[in-house]
Amino acid sequence: MQKIRFIFESNERERLDVFLAEKLCKSRNQVQKMIEGKLVKVNGEIISEKSRILKKGDIIEAEIPPETKFRLKKEDFPIDIIWEDENYMVINKPAGMVVHPSSHHTEGTLVNILLNHLDFENKEVSIDDLTKGRIRPGIVHRLDKEVSGVLLIAKNQEALRKASELFKNRKVEKTYIALCFGYTEKKAWEINKKIKRSERSDKVMTISKDKGKNAITFVKVLKSDPKFGITLFEVKPITGRTHQIRVHMSSDGFPIIKDNMYGGGGDKLKKLTEAIGEIKYEGIFLHSLSLRILGKKFLAPLPKEFEETITKIFGKDILEKI
Repeated sequence: MQKIRFIFESNERERLDVFLAEKLCKSRNQVQKMIEGKLVKVNGEIISEKSRILKKGDIIEAEIPPETKFRLKKEDFPIDIIWEDENYMVINKPAGMVVHPSSHHTEGTLVNILLNHLDFENKEVSIDDLTKGRIRPGIVHRLDKEVSGVLLIAKNQEALRKASELFKNRKVEKTYIALCFGYTEKKAWEINKKIKRSERSDKVMTISKDKGKNAITFVKVLKSDPKFGITLFEVKPITGRTHQIRVHMSSDGFPIIKDNMYGGGGDKLKKLTEAIGEIKYEGIFLHSLSLRILGKKFLAPLPKEFEETITKIFGKDILEKI
């Protein structure tokens, strides 16, 4: 078992699990299991409190258990292919599908399906490999489980390298449609706010004034309805941070409908369903409409249930604006 030692040198308060997750490049859940297993000490004392607050000078010792290796299961599920050639495949991902395997999802992901379609080696992996994103055959970029729409897949390593560089250097244009709570008379604006992982949960992102990563999103109002207090947006993220659109829209007072994590559920959602009837859409109301890359523009039509909901609110003419 590997042993590792850190000295906490910051003057600012920080939770033990947050500190170790960053230092060890592990998920908060993995670190908390280490604490539960009595594998973490602070100043020589075994710690059982996951939320222990560290102070400057604290000595943290951790024992890292070895991880078992396994192969990801190849799975055969139908996928909606928009376009493909010898190097790339563009799909219309449904809401509810996880793109990348993780410690919580080792089966039923898009990667499991791609391993059955593409010529990528299915190496043995560990949970740590999944957490750190080392295993991503064909995955150029990601969409959250709850988000639908255009997704580019590379069929070989050279294509993956080329497309990844384009995303890294912001040589792509991504356009989303978002249905949000909130009314506005503004036409368009830019959201420029840093984003970091929340200290409450490593699954949640939050706005930060200093420690976060730069994040920029352009939003354009397609229609805003004062009666329902609902706005339909065209959204163009310039950067690609985790949950960027969801966090930015919520921080500006426009949480995406059905996005419980960022304020788009609860009483607001209950009142809306009372007004327009049952909302059958499985995901949150955020759809990756188009992707411009490699000299081409790829489009994914709105899911049927998404269309039905926006026409109930704005009328059928709204579809002409999308």
